Amino acid sequence: MKNSVIFFVFLSIYGCNTASENKVQFTKRPFETTKPKTVPSEDDIQGNTSDSKIFYQCDPNCIWKYHHPFADSSYVFAVQNCGEENIEKSNNARIYFGINRGITDKVIWVEDVSIKTQDDYMEYQDFNGDDVKDIMVFSETGARGSNSYYFLYLVNAKNKTVTRIKGFENIVNPDYDKKNNIIVSYAYSGTNHYSIYKISNTNRVDQIGSSFEDNFDGDTEILNVKIKELLKRNK
Repeated sequence: MKNSVIFFVFLSIYGCNTASENKVQFTKRPFETTKPKTVPSEDDIQGNTSDSKIFYQCDPNCIWKYHHPFADSSYVFAVQNCGEENIEKSNNARIYFGINRGITDKVIWVEDVSIKTQDDYMEYQDFNGDDVKDIMVFSETGARGSNSYYFLYLVNAKNKTVTRIKGFENIVNPDYDKKNNIIVSYAYSGTNHYSIYKISNTNRVDQIGSSFEDNFDGDTEILNVKIKELLKRNK
């Protein structure tokens, strides 16, 4: 009888771990609202990351999403989204980059961010012309949903690094122009306008020149001419 009890306890623990490994990337669970909970503080996590398990755990209070940016799938980019109602501060999500070691994990870096959705919020697009898809994490919208904002993390497959681009989260509806190696922003407001940005060597975005109004109905040929003129004036 005693052996049977031990067996069932072990089985339940194993089932929890197995379920998280297989389903956590696809199953969305409703957030609890009756007993608000918070994720551990960053100090707590940093104090015990060298010998702890972070990725692929059972977590009934948060939705986890995972992405493996390199061919070596032990490297993990993970987002722990706990919902605004489950945290007592504006930053309701935590982003980790680390190495899944099975029993223990190594967290290379971790940061708190704000994500205003519980649905799909990760996109992949090259933003520096190396033909490697970088990671975009949706933050929020403005102008009644017309303007979208994202956090950007550049993926360096050669060095196995993932780096956040500072200030990118302030760019409205960003898109990458590979030909000119720039970021083009289109903002919906009283008068819709374009803004041009470039990623600096210090991993931040800098605006090139001034924004200009879309008084040409987004005509691609006119836009390209305006971009070339702007780049020429701001060499």
